Amino acid sequence: MPNIDKLHKQSDVGFKRYTGTHKATFYEMLEAMQQHETQKTKSGRPSVLSLEAQILLALTYWREYRTLYHISMDIGIHESSASRIIRKVEDILVDSGKFELPKKLPNRVDDNINWSVVIVDATETPIERPKKTKETTTAVRKNITP
Repeated sequence: MPNIDKLHKQSDVGFKRYTGTHKATFYEMLEAMQQHETQKTKSGRPSVLSLEAQILLALTYWREYRTLYHISMDIGIHESSASRIIRKVEDILVDSGKFELPKKLPNRVDDNINWSVVIVDATETPIERPKKTKETTTAVRKNITP
């Protein structure tokens, strides 16, 4: 993750080139995040990253499509933390009403369109698996002699 101060000193073109958004859009995102932080009722454990760094982490993920492992190694946090931060930033920005995610398909599909596109969703998602315990892995012994 680059030094945030160096990034703010970049021209708008350089800033957009790195993050994919204009500085004005970034500051609107920051404002939405700050507004959400002031409205929180539960505190919880504070994040190691500042709000600006959390937004930059999400923008980096969306812009470069790097794996969470590589992004987390650059920042110095665990990849599950990076995943939670990205999801949190995404949810806050969408809930603010100022931003929205692109829709997958238009609301009304025209019958005249010949769809010949294959879309592959290659995003990382956590998978819940049952825990292996001694009770579930040990075979039951049966005495079959009369």
